Amino acid sequence: MSEYSKEFVDKERFQKALQSSIDYQKRHNIIREDYKQLLEITEGFRNNEKMFNSTYRAALKGFLSLIESDIYGLNQLDPYKGYNDRHSFEDKFKKTFKKFFIEAGKEDNLKEFLDSKYEDLKRIKLKRDKLIHPKSVEDIVVASTDEFFILKNAFNDYTDFLHFLMTDFFITIKLNNSNDIGNLFKNPDWKVIESILFPIEL
Repeated sequence: MSEYSKEFVDKERFQKALQSSIDYQKRHNIIREDYKQLLEITEGFRNNEKMFNSTYRAALKGFLSLIESDIYGLNQLDPYKGYNDRHSFEDKFKKTFKKFFIEAGKEDNLKEFLDSKYEDLKRIKLKRDKLIHPKSVEDIVVASTDEFFILKNAFNDYTDFLHFLMTDFFITIKLNNSNDIGNLFKNPDWKVIESILFPIEL
């Protein structure tokens, strides 16, 4: 897989992008590990209707929280044109990943995901939205084994999708003067000097 480097020439933009990537990495890894544990717990309650319903509903809400956090993080790193966190989920999802996948030369992989996986994601979001703002008893979704595995598979598909984008993703800066290096890395979290591999653990 080829490298994908996002290069900056402005010191302040580079530092902001670097800090954003570190914050994003930490947040993503915590939420993702929590979510994996929640899926395991939910699957373990398949023979306990009450607990299966409760944990499935929590998992339904949690999955979209992970994606929304990732979208926010990517746009803190390098926003799409006109980015606004109040845009609809669909607009933010498609515009954010379109920007990053095209820049990485991986637009065919984005198209494949949108064509084959995105409809399940939209249906999951619709259920999540009804669950968060229920207007009828039917909006409080009831778990089923089939619906649980749709959710679990969607999480795995999304994880693979994000992993494919972020593998070999570097943040770099072009410096005219080597004396500028010392001033760039004053934050103790910043361990690497010349380039930063995007450190999401997938």
